[in-house]
Amino acid sequence: MTLIAKEEKRSAGPLIAFIDLLFLLVAFFILLLFFIQHSQQASEERLEVVSEALKRLTGEEVEVEEALERLEPLLERFKAEEQKAAELEQARLAKEQRRRSRTKVRLLYNIGADGRVQHQGHSYTVDEFLGQVVAPLRLKHWVSFRAYASPETPFGEVVRSRRRMLKDSNEFDTYWDNLDSQGAQEGK
Repeated sequence: MTLIAKEEKRSAGPLIAFIDLLFLLVAFFILLLFFIQHSQQASEERLEVVSEALKRLTGEEVEVEEALERLEPLLERFKAEEQKAAELEQARLAKEQRRRSRTKVRLLYNIGADGRVQHQGHSYTVDEFLGQVVAPLRLKHWVSFRAYASPETPFGEVVRSRRRMLKDSNEFDTYWDNLDSQGAQEGK
């Protein structure tokens, strides 16, 4: 009796796995091509819509690329203006915040006929008044000026002193012509 050895069967498992992997790889690339073609068609459709809109606006056939080249400087200028507006808004908000953080103080003073400023029993020149009274107040407060003048005070002196008080200050000014502070308090 002779024994004949049977041939060993090879497993087809790795071959099937390789074929499956190749199939998945081919399917992936086909889907990738499909999506690329689909996005290209969508962008071409959008380009046609833009071209038609340009044609309606200008009344003539216009290439989108050419129109974009012509509009690019305008777009850059628009962006610069928009950025400038945003910076101005930021500055305005910061200024408003600073303004809210300061308290307001009313500063009452008289302008005499000689052009000197009387305040709390003292007499100052306008520059002395600015340096000794107004400047320290401005460091921590918003100053509301209330100027009084007697009828003898020349109007030009009043105008000059008020102009010096309010120079570059953005503060509120009230001027009562032909009244002195006691006359105003008595209601005259």
